[in-house]
Amino acid sequence: MRISCSPGFPGSMIGSIDLRPVEPGPTLSTKSQITAHIDPELIAIPYTIDPGFGSHFDTMKIMKGTYQQEFHHSFDVEFTIDVDQKGYITQFEHTFTLERYLDLIRTQSYQVIQTNWRGQSFHVMTYSYMEEVLNPNNVIFRCTDAEDVFVVAELIPFRVGGVVEQLNHRFLHFRALISARDDLYPIDYMCQPDFDLNLN
Repeated sequence: MRISCSPGFPGSMIGSIDLRPVEPGPTLSTKSQITAHIDPELIAIPYTIDPGFGSHFDTMKIMKGTYQQEFHHSFDVEFTIDVDQKGYITQFEHTFTLERYLDLIRTQSYQVIQTNWRGQSFHVMTYSYMEEVLNPNNVIFRCTDAEDVFVVAELIPFRVGGVVEQLNHRFLHFRALISARDDLYPIDYMCQPDFDLNLN
């Protein structure tokens, strides 16, 4: 899975995560500077099997509408979250500090977990620290009415310099993807660590 990081605003970086392979096929980044900052032995996206992991999502609120239906109603986003014609998410962008990006990789917080939830087998792809992924105050959006792919998100009030400016204007922070669609989100691709760091 390609997870890139490049300079953004002063003091922050812009991250982009490609949830699906880019056509015509996945190619690993060749100019990434990640190994200058992270021990190559730590660069991995672990795959684990934990049938009970899905029970954590039972404590979270499932929103009434799909992700697209709730957009601009329940939440806004920093940049873009791209979807395909059917409503399945393909890519998202966000800001973070360089140290957070490096630490998420160093702690192998990007993971793929096979689990059971709502009587069905799913793969969970995590994009934050586990305590953020499992925050019971998170909410869940289905991507489509097929209910085979879901987004786990934290909705955070709009802040400027750490100070809440608009309590009811909430931004979506993408924490995890829950997917039963291995055809859309291939596991081989999701587990391929392609951390594309560009500091130039």
